[in-house]
Amino acid sequence: MTAQYQIIVQNLSSQPADFYAFQDQATFQNAGSPASIKSSCLAGSSLAPHATSGSQLKFSFDKQVYAGAIGIGANEAVTRFNARISLDTTESVGIQTSAAQPISLTPLAAGQKADNYSTMSLNPLGLSTPIEKQGLPGGYFGVEIPVYTPSPTPELFCGCATINQNGTIVLSSFVSPHPNSQLYCAPVSKYFVKVGDFEVGAVVPYDTSHAATCDFTLGYQVIKVVYNPDGTFTTTGS
Repeated sequence: MTAQYQIIVQNLSSQPADFYAFQDQATFQNAGSPASIKSSCLAGSSLAPHATSGSQLKFSFDKQVYAGAIGIGANEAVTRFNARISLDTTESVGIQTSAAQPISLTPLAAGQKADNYSTMSLNPLGLSTPIEKQGLPGGYFGVEIPVYTPSPTPELFCGCATINQNGTIVLSSFVSPHPNSQLYCAPVSKYFVKVGDFEVGAVVPYDTSHAATCDFTLGYQVIKVVYNPDGTFTTTGS
């Protein structure tokens, strides 16, 4: 079983509340102009007051890093919809193909090896089994982006991914990559919990204000998040 980080959420307010989690945005390097980084909701649920229900939420995230990609196809008839992604204020609905591969980050220390590089294929979309590639910055993995023609609305996205228990692939932090380029991504094992109602996979505003910070880079395995009656959060790591 893959090792996981765990976030335990308790609601100490007097009313039910909705909570969702998203990951700290990764750092990206890509050819051409800077890409707009987007973030997705990774987990979310409603939670009753702890005092009257004794309930709590548990959000679990793999320690394993995944490279991920999503391709959005042309719009289809309603009966064939099987995916939905919303970007900014423009919603695009159609057939979605996704791919993910476990990948290693380039070691910070010189002389160490890691399978840190994957090659993307199109038609159909896929990511190759990672191999070692020299020259990547420490803390990054890389993806070779093939030649493709971007449409007016981005239809290809790549970045770091999570895999839900039902097998669904969700891009946690991602960009629309430049064609025929090398995309480098440096994810961070830091998550945020906020009050709000979002579906898993929905693109969310990257706003860390009024959020609980769950920083697993400090060595914690479990972080308890308490939502206080005054609307603030308290976190405790162990």
